[in-house]
Amino acid sequence: MRRRSLLAAPLALAAARAGAVESPRASARAGAVLKCNVGGDGPPDFCVDYIRALQRVDPALQLTGLEEALPMARVEADLAAERLDLFFALLKTRERAARFGFVEAPALYNVRHQVAVRADDRIDVRGFDDIRALGAQGVVLATRASGCLSFLAEQPGLIVDAGAADNLQNLRKLLGGRGRFFYQADATLRHLVEAEGLQDRVRILPAVFHADAELLAHAPGLAPERLARITAAMRALELNGTAARLRSAYGLL
Repeated sequence: MRRRSLLAAPLALAAARAGAVESPRASARAGAVLKCNVGGDGPPDFCVDYIRALQRVDPALQLTGLEEALPMARVEADLAAERLDLFFALLKTRERAARFGFVEAPALYNVRHQVAVRADDRIDVRGFDDIRALGAQGVVLATRASGCLSFLAEQPGLIVDAGAADNLQNLRKLLGGRGRFFYQADATLRHLVEAEGLQDRVRILPAVFHADAELLAHAPGLAPERLARITAAMRALELNGTAARLRSAYGLL
């Protein structure tokens, strides 16, 4: 399979004096194109388009540093240490909320946790109990340091393999028979399967295990007035319909 960055998308916005041009420290997340595909194949994708829309609402918001792609663990560490100010988009977990903050409204978009299986595996499950009942035949693949893994880890009795650092690695493990289920957000699974041209080899089961939201995360010490400026621009995108149009364009909820 062709190697490419997959699905997740982050950006940091640094803040300056009220009314001044703000030059953001930013990074793209390694292994993510649906959220932030800067400099990769295809269109820039959701978060880049979303941030461009924010800049149209408030032209003083500027972004730099997106050329550098960081793994999720590094993104979280940099947010907690205030080397990044903002990050689009992240699932809120208890562990993350203890280290940095989140803007809960407006959400960037909503996701549903689902599982992918190999197309030649006729298994069907309706919930975690069905997977538990499979025992060693029900290994669940999850991506290290992901919000989906954090939720999955709270479910007792599952056999979880979280050794993969990104979603493409897990897709390869699934196809190689090194796990029966790949647990991830629905939009991520769809985009990944389509991007790799694997619609004939991978099925996404209809069962929804959990509903969640991708949010704006921010450094714990970010000045309230700076955060308020970003949030005001986000609310403007909701009011003028831009956010809904972007979500629709990328098949997001």
